[in-house]
Amino acid sequence: MKIYWTLKSIPEFSALSIQERGARWRKVYTKCFRHWQTWLGLATCGFCVILGGHIGGVVGMGLLGAALGGGIGGLIFSQAFIIVARRYYRNISLCKQPDLDGESHA
Repeated sequence: MKIYWTLKSIPEFSALSIQERGARWRKVYTKCFRHWQTWLGLATCGFCVILGGHIGGVVGMGLLGAALGGGIGGLIFSQAFIIVARRYYRNISLCKQPDLDGESHA
């Protein structure tokens, strides 16, 4: 599994300029919260924070444990979110529906 660290590392956005990449991402971003995978990723992130805080509390470093758990959970959430966003963006492009900028694909 490939890990996407930035928008530029996402294949569908890699050839776009930074302004166009950001604009298209913002259009897709809000629609991703309609999918259960996004919510599961967010719940996993919260669970990792709680688990990290609990394990860190056992060894006397609860805040550090929560921060590490949040980092791990954040990575899981971002990857789940990007998978949903890529699928949504690809469906728009392949179905020849109106583009994110209002233009249709030919």
